[in-house]
Amino acid sequence: MKRLASRQHGVSLIEALVAMAIMAFGMLGIVGVQSTLRSNNDIAKQRSEAVRLAQQAIEDQRSFVQVVTPSNAGIANYNDIITKAQAIDAGAGYTPLGNVNLGVGAPTLAAYVSSAAYTLTTNVVDSGLADNSVAPRMKMLQVVVSWLDRANNAQTATLSTTITRVTPDIAGTLGISADVGTDGVPTKGPFGRNASIPTPAVSFGDGTSGYIPPNRPNGDNTAWLIKDTTGLVTICTTNLADNSLLNAANQLSCAGGAKAWLISGTVDFATNAAIATATDAIHPKGLPQAVQVGFQQTFPAPAAVCYTTAPELNVAVPPPYVSYVCAVVVSPASNPSMAWSGYSYVTGGNLTEAAGGHRVCRYTSLAANDTVQSGHITNALHPNAYWHAGSGLAGQNFLVVPYVTGADTDCPSGPPLPTNWTTFPQPSNSPPPAANPP
Repeated sequence: MKRLASRQHGVSLIEALVAMAIMAFGMLGIVGVQSTLRSNNDIAKQRSEAVRLAQQAIEDQRSFVQVVTPSNAGIANYNDIITKAQAIDAGAGYTPLGNVNLGVGAPTLAAYVSSAAYTLTTNVVDSGLADNSVAPRMKMLQVVVSWLDRANNAQTATLSTTITRVTPDIAGTLGISADVGTDGVPTKGPFGRNASIPTPAVSFGDGTSGYIPPNRPNGDNTAWLIKDTTGLVTICTTNLADNSLLNAANQLSCAGGAKAWLISGTVDFATNAAIATATDAIHPKGLPQAVQVGFQQTFPAPAAVCYTTAPELNVAVPPPYVSYVCAVVVSPASNPSMAWSGYSYVTGGNLTEAAGGHRVCRYTSLAANDTVQSGHITNALHPNAYWHAGSGLAGQNFLVVPYVTGADTDCPSGPPLPTNWTTFPQPSNSPPPAANPP
C-alpha cells in the first residue's frame, strides 16, 4: 500500500523574521510619535511658564507708586522702568543676573518649579519726547523670555506693551464716575482705600493707614492716621523721618489729635514756551519750581496746614510738577458737622503778576450741570472756593503758565482740552473774589 507524503503546516523562519521586522518598524514609529508628543508638551509647558513670567514682569513694571520718588524712599517709581535682564533659576526662583541694574523692587517674581532656566530681558524705549522735552510721556516695553529646551534648542517668548507716565492715583480716577460717593468723590482709590488717601500712605492692615507728609520743615514731626474707608484723618506726631520707615500704627502718637480731611494734587509747569497751549496743559513742559500750596480755611475756625514736595532737580529728567497735600481741620460740633470751606492757592517760585513772571491756572470744568449750588461747580471739580465739603478731595491740580496779559486767557483752553477746562483761580497772594458761594 503506497503512503501519501504528509503536508507540512506552519510558518517558516523567513516569514517570522519578516513579520518581526515589520512590527519593529511600526513600534519605532510609535516611539517616535511619543517622543515628539512629549517634546512638544514639554515646550508648551515651558512656553506657558515663559509667558506667565513675561506677564508678571510687565505687571511689576506697571505697579510703580509714584512718577518720581526721592532716592532714599525705596518706593518704586516711573523712572525705575529701565532696560534690564534677570535670570530665573529652575529650582531657586528669581535671581538677578550679575551686576545688571534691576531698579527698585525688581526681584519680585514668585518662585516656581520648572524644567528650564529662563533669562528675562526687558527692553525699554522712551517715547513722546517730540512734544514733551522734559520727560517721556510713555515707555515702550518689550519683554523677552529665553530658555533652552530639552534638545538644547533656543526658545523665546516675547510680549510688548506701553506704560504711560501717569501716577496710579490719577489713573485710577479715570475708571470711576465723578458722581460716585459723597460730593462727587469716588469712594475707592488705589489699594482699595478712599480716593483721598495719598498713594504712598502705609496700610497697617487694620482698616487704617499712616502717612508722613512730604518736605516737613525742621522740627515738624506731623504724621496722619487715616481711615481707609472714609479718608478721615487724625492728626498725630512721630519721630520717624519718612514713610519708608513707617510700618505700624503704634509708631504714631495720636492721643487727642484733631480730625481733618485731606486735599491734594499737583502743580504742573507748562513754562517752556512764551505762551502755554492746550497741548502744553495735557503734557506740561518746564522745570519744576520751589512753590508752596497754601489753604485759607474759612469754615470752621482756620487750622489748615499744607505740605508741598521739593522740585526733583537732581535726576536726569526732572518731572515737570510738584505734589502737595493739605489737612483741613474739621469739627463734629460745627454746623454742618465735619464740613469745611475755603480756597487754595500757589505762592513762591517766579509767580510774579507781571511780564516775565508766571501765573497759576486751575484744572477744572465749568459745565453747567456740575453744580452743588446755582452757579458754582462741585467741590470735587476744583472750584474757585470750596463750600461745605464733607470729605477729602484728590486731584485738585494747578498749572503754572507764563504771564502774558494777566487775563484768564493766559490759561490754555480749547482742543484738545474740553471747553473752559482750565481757568485762572486768583492772584497768588490774595483771596479769590468770593471766598464762599452765596
